[in-house]
Amino acid sequence: MSRPTESWDEELARDIVSTVLGVPVKRFEDGTAPGQIDALINYPDRRAALEIVADVEPMFRAQQAALYGKHKEAVEVSGLRKSWMVVLRPEANIKNVKRRLPALLLDLQDNPPPRRKPWDFEPSELDRLGIWRASPMDRSTTPGRVRLFQQPFGGFVGDERTVGGWVERVLREQSDVPAKLAAHPDVAERHAFIWATITSDMGVQMQIEPGEDQPFPVTPPPLPAGVTHVWVADQVRFKGVLAWFPDRGWWRTPWTWPPESQVAPREQQINL
Repeated sequence: MSRPTESWDEELARDIVSTVLGVPVKRFEDGTAPGQIDALINYPDRRAALEIVADVEPMFRAQQAALYGKHKEAVEVSGLRKSWMVVLRPEANIKNVKRRLPALLLDLQDNPPPRRKPWDFEPSELDRLGIWRASPMDRSTTPGRVRLFQQPFGGFVGDERTVGGWVERVLREQSDVPAKLAAHPDVAERHAFIWATITSDMGVQMQIEPGEDQPFPVTPPPLPAGVTHVWVADQVRFKGVLAWFPDRGWWRTPWTWPPESQVAPREQQINL
């Protein structure tokens, strides 16, 4: 359903497209009807449709909402002598973790387990709760405070086919994007703007970052009906913006973050 207000992600995406193309990009979605595109690109002689989406793993999105929403990310455990850091796997249930944490951490504090051997795969209580790592913070100044974090993602640099294949997957999984673009009348181009996030393919994240030491996209993305142009960006400040246009293939746009800009706060990221 259409939203009456614009998210931070959508506003920034419109600004990027407008700056790169040198033309106004105005919000179109106003919440009055379902299936509206996000924005219109207003060239002097024609218009183009723009739809904006983020690539977010659903389980990660739900966990992020639980951590940084109403549940917050800190837990107080009486009896802990230091602050602790607990890193959660995507499958961890936040409420279950918080219920079991006090007794578990107090036991770990007073009875630390021996270091596991590489061949020891017997699941521990941490494993069963979906906890990737739990450790005291040596420089902590607040005894009993437990901070919950999401597990960082890893991966490989990929190759010249990585970004194109990722675009194909995102547009296949989020099929409403090409559907909205295809349904909008009287436009000459149909642009899909995709935000990569920390849950996206690591090769994609790395290739968005400017530099000569990693592969650059070459393979055209197999686009579904309704999409003619693609933009790929990341909300991390030092990364750039890639685009694929049918008349020039993949190219790195000149857009960069202003010097005073910062990465979006965690609670603002991945709003789409």
